Amino acid sequence: MSRAGHPALRALLALGLAAVAPVLAAPAVSAHQAGDLPTNTRGAQVETEGEGQAMEFVANLQYNDSGEAQNGSDIEFMRLGKKEYALAGTLREGLQIIDITRPRKPKRVAVYDCAISQGDIQVWTRRGRVLASYTADGTVGAAGAASRCGRDLDLAADDAGTVIVDLTKPKKPQSVSFLPVGAGSHNMTIHPSGKYLYNSNSDLLTAGVSPFITIYDISAPTKPRFVQDFGIPFVPTSLGSESHDITFSADGTRAYSAALSQTLVLDTTDPADPEIIGQIIDPAVNVAHQADPITMKDSDGVERTVLVVTDERAGAAASVECPGGGLHLYDITGDLETAPAKIGAWFAPAFSLQDGSTCTSHVLRIYPRQKLMTIAWYAQGVRVIDLSGLADAAADPLANPLAIAFGDGVGMTEVGYYTLPDSDSWSFKTNKIKRDGSFFGYSNDLVRGFDVFRYDGSTIGDVKPLKPKNLKPKASARVEGSGRSASLVLLVPAAVGGLLLHRVGARRRRTA
Repeated sequence: MSRAGHPALRALLALGLAAVAPVLAAPAVSAHQAGDLPTNTRGAQVETEGEGQAMEFVANLQYNDSGEAQNGSDIEFMRLGKKEYALAGTLREGLQIIDITRPRKPKRVAVYDCAISQGDIQVWTRRGRVLASYTADGTVGAAGAASRCGRDLDLAADDAGTVIVDLTKPKKPQSVSFLPVGAGSHNMTIHPSGKYLYNSNSDLLTAGVSPFITIYDISAPTKPRFVQDFGIPFVPTSLGSESHDITFSADGTRAYSAALSQTLVLDTTDPADPEIIGQIIDPAVNVAHQADPITMKDSDGVERTVLVVTDERAGAAASVECPGGGLHLYDITGDLETAPAKIGAWFAPAFSLQDGSTCTSHVLRIYPRQKLMTIAWYAQGVRVIDLSGLADAAADPLANPLAIAFGDGVGMTEVGYYTLPDSDSWSFKTNKIKRDGSFFGYSNDLVRGFDVFRYDGSTIGDVKPLKPKNLKPKASARVEGSGRSASLVLLVPAAVGGLLLHRVGARRRRTA
């Protein structure tokens, strides 16, 4: 059978997805409380041959030599000087720090020993330090408390929340602090200012009197300060109302919370005291997993903003068919952010019956200047999507909230993909895109571990290049709480001043 599938199966799946997608999947109540579970199977060695378009498999790196599932989760990047690193989270295997300066030969340089589950990652800089956050969904457990982060930060087995780690020296990661959140940290997001952290607990049962987003002030990373539990709406007769994931606009004035049975638009002009200005309750979305905006100009030069909401159908439970949950699109231009208008939904063109492995949309990254998206689709591997038509789709007077596209439509076109027989990709992102559209993409896979793929750009053409920002601190930067370095910054001026005073005094004595 071809990748598109038999026409009858294609029609059947399209009809099912359009009409009964919210009903097909029973909620996986326990799926997120200790992190996702691998559902695909592998042999003693991971597969190296698969199926794709405009993409090739490049390399794989294992987190352990067990020959079993590697439990990869989130992935982020940092560039320090001439070196580039991928930061790969895991379910209780610690934070993997991987040198990707030579993408075809990734090399692990360190592991931050923190045996907690979920491992969502954010990276930012503060006062000369390169910092990362690392989440514990549910409690850290006995293993987490006994691992290095638990010992350094004096964590108990029943603690839950987010660890902050210093990666200024990638080969020697250092524990900084811990932000306790009783309901756990499924995901957390750093405000663009680097001064606030928003926590998403993603619990299917409301954690308190009402659902909430926990906000911390992290302007002093060694001494994080609790700000508030910001209440969000409760959605009755739903599988949950807690925030699952949050994305900030580039200027930090807006946040978009995918909160299981709802998606919220927040005014975060004052990040310590946000305000809800819009809400989406869409029965076609089973589990609102991630909500990311993109702003582009349409063919008439009018700027439009579209919010892309992923449906992690059934909370990543094992599937009976593909493509599972898709991407739901809403026009939030101008006043529409208070009442978002749906313009359609997009699904991966992967039609198949499943033997129990998960198949649904998951972690994505949007590259606005390049008008591209990368996304992980669990058993259906990794995918590259052209978003260049989204603004025109939003502007179309015939835009229809019931419009459904499989691979091409509603302003989006799949331009590359790669699927391996043992794929179980949790996240897929890149840190660098060439002008010809080509890039190395990095997948963190529940079964396979760390994978490198290359998209050749042949199906997209020239784009604006994406270059990683150099986060390496300047030699003269003041490093808060870094012991000897901070002392030297203070001692050197004092020593110079003392020497000058000594010389002045000596000159006065000579002339007396």
